[in-house]
Amino acid sequence: MPIGVLELTDADFVSVTGSGVVLVDFHGSWCPACRLLDPELEKLAAAYSGRIRIARLNVDENSEAAVDCLVEEIPTLIFFRDGREIERLFGAQTCETLADRLDRFLDAPAPETEERFS
Repeated sequence: MPIGVLELTDADFVSVTGSGVVLVDFHGSWCPACRLLDPELEKLAAAYSGRIRIARLNVDENSEAAVDCLVEEIPTLIFFRDGREIERLFGAQTCETLADRLDRFLDAPAPETEERFS
């Protein structure tokens, strides 16, 4: 698991996504595109530490939350604010793409992309 990235289960999904801005990566351990996201999520977790939470949920081990969120393919990245979905992306994404989305959901943008992910 990437450093700073929470590993969610069905049991804690609602409590973790219920407050603040949370990015959840619905993934499978066997999925190559999902594994490509690991370093990107790690960078995001470091850049946004204390501002948002970055989390992962293995859909094979925790299918209830995936079904409740209507996840049909992986990787699926869902942004939540106070328990409500605010955006959804599919497939491997770059730090910059995810950071652009996160900045829109926060009151103040984080430092410039080059500083955050270099």
